[in-house]
Order: sequence, then structure tokens, then C-alpha cells
Amino acid sequence: MASPFSLPAALNPPITGREGVADAIYRCALAWDTNDTALFDSSFMPDGVFEVNDHTMNGLPEIHATGLALIFKLDTTHLVTNVRVHMGEDNEASLTATVLMQHFVKGKGMEPSQKSLMSGSLYYAELANDTDGLWKFKHLKIKSIWVEGDYGVIGDNFSEVGW
Repeated sequence: MASPFSLPAALNPPITGREGVADAIYRCALAWDTNDTALFDSSFMPDGVFEVNDHTMNGLPEIHATGLALIFKLDTTHLVTNVRVHMGEDNEASLTATVLMQHFVKGKGMEPSQKSLMSGSLYYAELANDTDGLWKFKHLKIKSIWVEGDYGVIGDNFSEVGW
């Protein structure tokens, strides 16, 4: 579902080079925060790998069923910083970033004294320039460095997922 807070995946004028690579992480994070599946999909190759704390999801169908199902049931903000891009050869690149994430039970974030879960993570990604001109993740790896708050915000199935 498109959000009024999401711009189109392909911006005008088109962005290229390092800025285009970095845009993949920005599209991904904004998609999580706005529950925008189409924007999220624009950041991943169809057979992309999404790895969170050694839990691996392969391909968009599994990423949707496991990862997005968990994230989209929350109110979140993801603040992306310290983005570094290495341009490789043959339309490939790698990226690192630091991300601060805040999670609340959906619809409860604006209520006073709500439980929340905050975390700080390091991201590493391998990307390719797809045929549509957008840089997309072939592999996005997230390693949480610290967490603070209540894991119950994420729900009972959090421990089953193994994150």
C-alpha cells in the first residue's frame, strides 16, 4: 500500500552512482516505517537474501511472509546514518550503515507511557543495478548491537522466529 509519506521508487531526475546505491537503504527503511510493500520490493532483488541476526530469509516471498509480516504489524521509525558505499564492477556495489530503530505496538506509539523496543544495528549489503535502473539488495545483513525496552512489543512469536 502506498503511503502519502513515500515518494516513487524511481525519482526524477534519476539518481545514479553512490547516491543511487544509498537510495536502496533509504527506500527499504521508509517502506518499513510506512508499511509500503511496493517501495520495499523496489529495494530488493526478487531472489534477494535478508539476514537479521543470523536468521536468513531467501527471496521476496519468504521475506514478505516472515520479515515484513513482523515489521508491518508495528509502528516503527528507522533512522539511517553513517552510510558508506563502495562501487564495484559490473553494476555491483556494497554498502554499510548504522541504523537506530524504534518499535511500538501498532497504533500505540502516540499514547503516553507505552512500551517500546529500541535497537541499534549495523547493516552490510551487496547490491546490483537492476534492469529498471534501481539499485537493489542482493543480500542485506543486519546485526543488532544493542536493544533497550520490551521484546513483548514485537509479540509472542518473536522468540519463535529466533531473532
